[in-house]
Amino acid sequence: MKTLEAHDVRMTFRIPGKPPLEVLKGVDISVEEGERVAILGRSGAGKSTLLHILGGLQKPTAGKVVRVSRPGFVFQSYHLMPELTVFENVYLPAMARSGGKAELKARARELVSAVGLDSRADHLPSELSGGERQRVALARALVLSPAIVLADEPTGNLDEMTGADILRMLTGLSSGSTSLVMVTHSSAAAAVCHRTLFLEDGVLKTVRDGR
Repeated sequence: MKTLEAHDVRMTFRIPGKPPLEVLKGVDISVEEGERVAILGRSGAGKSTLLHILGGLQKPTAGKVVRVSRPGFVFQSYHLMPELTVFENVYLPAMARSGGKAELKARARELVSAVGLDSRADHLPSELSGGERQRVALARALVLSPAIVLADEPTGNLDEMTGADILRMLTGLSSGSTSLVMVTHSSAAAAVCHRTLFLEDGVLKTVRDGR
């Protein structure tokens, strides 16, 4: 089963007084259940823009994106709510749900524990290291058990050892039927994925396919 499909996705930015900037020129991508896909590319190639479009955070100029469910997001800059505790940040996506609150709170507690932050559950983001903040962001992305997780440079702000820890958690906690699409500059991060794609001149090209 496919968890995400995109066909002929195009994105053109129009700035008054300047020529149109065509970033995506017809991107096609299909992600299978449980598949991990890495997207590489030069800075400014449009990788984050593509990820935002795939996740529904940004509307493309043209093209179609089909997802089986709302994805979980892991951002490079964490995007945690500074006034909320670790547990509250993880539980945050579940707050809008009308039912199953007890189960979702239990799920949030399990994930806080799974990323090794039991003792920090009542701490604010300002009291955490970068690696700890990214662990919170990872747990938050998984709290609603999404069919697919979209990760934008999840190790980009971390040192090599902490980044390796985050990769182990990301691939471990999102294993099984959960798919992963990860934008990265890291060859180590790409290596944990089944398939590696390269965004160049507005289109995706396959670099490695280990399926």
